[in-house]
Amino acid sequence: MNILEMNGAAPDQMKRLLVNMMVVFCFCCTFILVRDSFSPAKSKLDENPSVSSGRNEQGKFKILFNGEQIGEEKFQILGDGSNFKASAEIHLTVEREKEKITFRINPSLQFTGLFEPITYQVVQEAGPNKTKARINFKPGRSEVVYETGQGKDSREIELKPDVVVLDDNVFHHYILLAKRYDFLKGGLQEFAAFIPQQFLAGTISVDDKGFERVTLNDKTLSLQHLFVDSGELQFSLWLNERHELLKISVPKSNVEVVRE
Repeated sequence: MNILEMNGAAPDQMKRLLVNMMVVFCFCCTFILVRDSFSPAKSKLDENPSVSSGRNEQGKFKILFNGEQIGEEKFQILGDGSNFKASAEIHLTVEREKEKITFRINPSLQFTGLFEPITYQVVQEAGPNKTKARINFKPGRSEVVYETGQGKDSREIELKPDVVVLDDNVFHHYILLAKRYDFLKGGLQEFAAFIPQQFLAGTISVDDKGFERVTLNDKTLSLQHLFVDSGELQFSLWLNERHELLKISVPKSNVEVVRE
């Protein structure tokens, strides 16, 4: 599988990425972002939705490829009104050269009630191999450290205070994206986003397509459809009337993620 590139990313930079599970996976579920110049525009955090202090959430997603389950994600989002933590245990089993390999992914994101990320860490293991990425989000330039058995790679990147963290194969991050969407305002809305494992930053757009009939766990439900466009990939988020994320569809990759 080819290493995915985006506009403005040098090939040698992509090859140096220490944590990129998508090179291994047989499905292409990476959400490639269009690079943003991050001009110093005034923040509109006060106009954006905030996390409800009493809205802790936990659950489990089934991860399907070509209709067959290849993994699951158990997640929880907990907080006290001012600071929140979103974490998960993810297992994915994929076939590589006729051999099945199971990956264990443990992401942990700390963020404020206004969705400003504070810290993020993701640990990935496959057999004896272990990789880690850590990010400290700071005003101006954030610090990113990648670790493998061969050493460390430290970098800095300019990110907006309310950047959305959307990491590879971490699907509960799209719960947070859905919470960021202002349903009262509606229409097409854009968000700054960052993929830590690929060290890629850019913008994505989210548009409310209204309610549609969707089959979920052998039932037909009326769910709200959020259409997400990264410029390189389009996919759908399906939410119930309480705006809880129940399904993610990535037609281009034949991937579906379904909440149990």
